[in-house]
Amino acid sequence: MKRILASTALVLLSESAAMAGSPVRYNEPPTPSQLPAYPTGEQLRERGRNDDATGSIGGRSYRGRAYAPIVSKDGYVPARPVAPPPTWTGFYVGATLGTGWAKFRLSDKWSNFDGVGMFGASVGATAGFDYQFSPSIVAGIAADGNVNTTAAKDSSSFGESTFREAASWALRGRLGTLTADDTLVYVTAGVSEVFTRESDSGTTGGSSARFIGGVFGAGVETRLTGNLYGRVEYLHGVYGKRSFDGGASYVHPDTGVARIGLIFRPSESDGRDTPFAPNGARGPLLRESWTGAHIGAHGGVAWGSTKLSDSNGSADGVGGAGGSGGVLLGYDYQYGRSVFGLEIDGSAGGAKSTASSALPLFSANAQIAYDWDYSIRARAGHLFGDTLLFGTAGWTQTYGRLTTAGLLGISASHAFTGFQLGGGMETMLTEHVGARLEYLHSFYDKYAAVLGSAIDARPTTGKARAAVLYKF
Repeated sequence: MKRILASTALVLLSESAAMAGSPVRYNEPPTPSQLPAYPTGEQLRERGRNDDATGSIGGRSYRGRAYAPIVSKDGYVPARPVAPPPTWTGFYVGATLGTGWAKFRLSDKWSNFDGVGMFGASVGATAGFDYQFSPSIVAGIAADGNVNTTAAKDSSSFGESTFREAASWALRGRLGTLTADDTLVYVTAGVSEVFTRESDSGTTGGSSARFIGGVFGAGVETRLTGNLYGRVEYLHGVYGKRSFDGGASYVHPDTGVARIGLIFRPSESDGRDTPFAPNGARGPLLRESWTGAHIGAHGGVAWGSTKLSDSNGSADGVGGAGGSGGVLLGYDYQYGRSVFGLEIDGSAGGAKSTASSALPLFSANAQIAYDWDYSIRARAGHLFGDTLLFGTAGWTQTYGRLTTAGLLGISASHAFTGFQLGGGMETMLTEHVGARLEYLHSFYDKYAAVLGSAIDARPTTGKARAAVLYKF
C-alpha cells in the first residue's frame, strides 16, 4: 500500500511540474503574474469593469442590447476596450446655418391681407446643457440667437420699400429619445422674440418693431466624430399681433427656420463614469446595408412667396404658408459608408395667401394657392453609424391657382416647373423602419402675362417635413 501511495504522489508531482509553464486554459482565472501591468488608476478601472478581481467578466446589457463577456484566451480583459458610446450629459456650444421664412398678416377696419411672405438666410449661435435621465431619455435647455436676411420688397418709379426680419432669439427646452447610442431624436419648445425693420428709399431712418411669442419644433442630432455632433432641425415661431397707427392697423407674424448645426461638446467623455453609458464596445448597427428600395409617408409645413412684376415695378413678397403631406418611394445604393439614391415624392396641400376687403358698397376677396407638387430627385450622403446625413437635388413641378370673387371674379391656374434642392438627416429606428427630417427649397420658372395682362409671376417655395419610411 505504501508503494502505491508513493507512486501516485510521484505521478501527480510530475504532472504539476509539466503544467507549471503552460498558459491558463480558456475562461480560467489567471494568476497574478499573467495579469497585464496597468498603472494603479487604470487597474482599478479595469477591475471596476470585472465582476471580481480574478479577471472573469459577466455579461452586460444596455438599452436592450446584450454585451457578451469579454474574456481573452488567457482569461483577462485587453488593456483598453474599443470606444464605448458617449454620455449626453454636459454643456455644448454650436453654430447654425439655414433658410428662414416669414409670413405677416396685415389687417385694419376694412381689409385683411394674409400674405406678406418672405424668405432668406439665417445664421446664428446656440448653447445649452443636456442631461441623460435614463439609457434612452435626454432632456435639456438651450438658448440661441440668429441674424436673418429674410425680406420682402416693393419697388416702383416712386422708390423702393423693404420690410425684413432682422434678428431673433429663443430660449427653449428639449426632450428626446436615443434611437441609437450616438443619435438623438427630439422635440423642442420655448419663448422667442423677433425684430423687424421697415425702410423706404429716399428717406433716412425707418421704423422697427419687436414681437414676442412661442417657438416649437423638432430635430435630429448625431455624433460625427469625437466631440463634434451634427444637427438638423426645424423651428416654427407664432407671435402675438401688434397695433400700429394708434390702433388703426395690426400686424401678426409667423416665422420658420430650417437649419443645420455643428455642435461641440467639451464635456464629452468615454462614458465609463456615468450610470447610463455601457462599459464596453458599441452595439451592432441596426441595419448593415442601406442598399434597397424604400417607401414612406411625410408631412410638414410649406411656405411660398411669389414675385409679381411688370414694366413699372415689382412686388417680391406675396406669400403664405400651410400644411403639406404625401408619399415617397425610392432606391438607395451603399458604397462603403456613402449612400447614393433616387427618390420620387408627391404632396398635397401647400402655401396659401389670401386678401379680403369689406367696404360699405362692395366686398371682394382673392387667393393664391399651391395645391400639389411632385419631384424626382437624386440624393447622396454619408453614414454615421445608423444615421445618414444627405443632400438632394432634382426636378419639380407645382400647381398654382389664382381665384378672386367680388368686383372682378376670375380664376386661373398654371403648372410651374423648376429646380429643387435640399438636405436632411435620416436615422434607423429598427432594422426596417426609419425616420427622416428634411428641408426642400424650390425655384420655379416665370409665368408670363398672367391672364393676358402685363404682369409676370415667379414663385419660390419651401417645405420642412418629417417622414417615416420602411426599407425592404
